[in-house]
Amino acid sequence: MDIKAFLKGISGFERLEESEIERFAKIAKLGSVKAGEPVDVQGEPADKFYILLTGRLAVVLTLDFGVVHQTYQVMTLGPGQMFAWSGLVGNPYYTAGSRAITDCTFWEFDVKELEKLFEEDYRLGYVMMRLVAMTIASRLRNIQLQLAHQYALRESTE
Repeated sequence: MDIKAFLKGISGFERLEESEIERFAKIAKLGSVKAGEPVDVQGEPADKFYILLTGRLAVVLTLDFGVVHQTYQVMTLGPGQMFAWSGLVGNPYYTAGSRAITDCTFWEFDVKELEKLFEEDYRLGYVMMRLVAMTIASRLRNIQLQLAHQYALRESTE
């Protein structure tokens, strides 16, 4: 698939000029995993950023309760959605991980290359970081709704 055409179909990318999309696309690498395999792993160095091309992906969070490690599926992602953005916002390690629900393909971006590109082209960096911020806000809202639902269920049984 042509990455430039794919990116133009993602909400928010229409704000980028053709030359910006081309520069962004130039550093992308196509990757893939089979169902059940991880793409990024919580706690590992956050050196890559991804945009899902095909398949379904689960965002997973592992919590350490001292004696037990428990992994939770926080949400699922589909084509066109960004993930593993920890490194782009200054976290040295992934704060969550992902696991393929189905066979997946994705566009992979090296965080250091992206940072260099954003420093060379501030407008591109602004638009991309705004898209990342919107993704973070959307995920936070999703988790807030999950928590509200969980507490509503608990209160209704008390």
